[in-house]
Formats: sequence, structure tokens, C-alpha cells
Amino acid sequence: MAEPFDPADFDAPPFGDPHADYRTLLDAMRRAGAEGVAEEVGALARQIEQEARQRADWGRTVGSEVRDLQRAAGALQRASTAMWWDRLKEWLYAALIGLGLIFAAALAYRWAREPKIEQHLYGCAGRWNAKTHTCKGGWVPLQAQQGP
Repeated sequence: MAEPFDPADFDAPPFGDPHADYRTLLDAMRRAGAEGVAEEVGALARQIEQEARQRADWGRTVGSEVRDLQRAAGALQRASTAMWWDRLKEWLYAALIGLGLIFAAALAYRWAREPKIEQHLYGCAGRWNAKTHTCKGGWVPLQAQQGP
């Protein structure tokens, strides 16, 4: 035999949707007939509309917060890129300064290794012509050259 129909089986809310609790509607149908059902359906419809408005407001709020987060993420990305370029420029400047120092040290080392050229100072033994910058006599050393 078939089991008898029990309306209490329908009192449990459906799985996964806590806002779809129709127990109040079923209780009203049991109590009051068509007029009570219409009244309860109206109240339930108002409650559903209010929840829908709340979800829409929440969606707008979440949407604006998501846009704010995306803007902040973009700003962080730009800052990260700027920091990366700054770090690259610092390394390039350091490399250029290092190369300059190496070049200067190489020049100083080369200059230090060059042989020393001894200079002898000569003077005009005769008369000096300032116009033509010539000596009217012989050139003589001003210092005596010291030998080894």
C-alpha cells in the first residue's frame, strides 16, 4: 500500500538556498484558506523584493570595492615597475662609476710605469731677440748634468 500524504514532509527548506523557506506559506495555507494565502504570499513577495534590493545594493557595493582594489593593484604594479627601473638605473650608474675608476687606475698605472725623461734647462748665452724669439749666441746648459 502507498504511504499517506503528509504535508510536514514539505516543511524543510530546500538544500543550498536558506532564503527559500516556504514554511510560513504552507502554515498560512493550512490556517486561512485563499484570503490568508494571498496575504502571506504578499508578505513573502515583499520580503523577497527587499532581499533582492539588498542583494543589488550589496552587488553595487562589492562592485565599487572591486574597482577600488583593481585601481590599487594597478597603482602597486606601476610603483613596482618604477622601483624596478630605479634599481636598474642604480646598477647602471654603479657600473659606469666602476668602469670610470678602473679606467682612471689604468691611466695612473701606465703613467707611473713610463720612463722618466730628464730635462735640461738651457739658456741663451748671447743676446735674446724678443720679437723673433731667437738667441743671438749659443745655447748653454743652466745646470750641470750629473752622471752616474
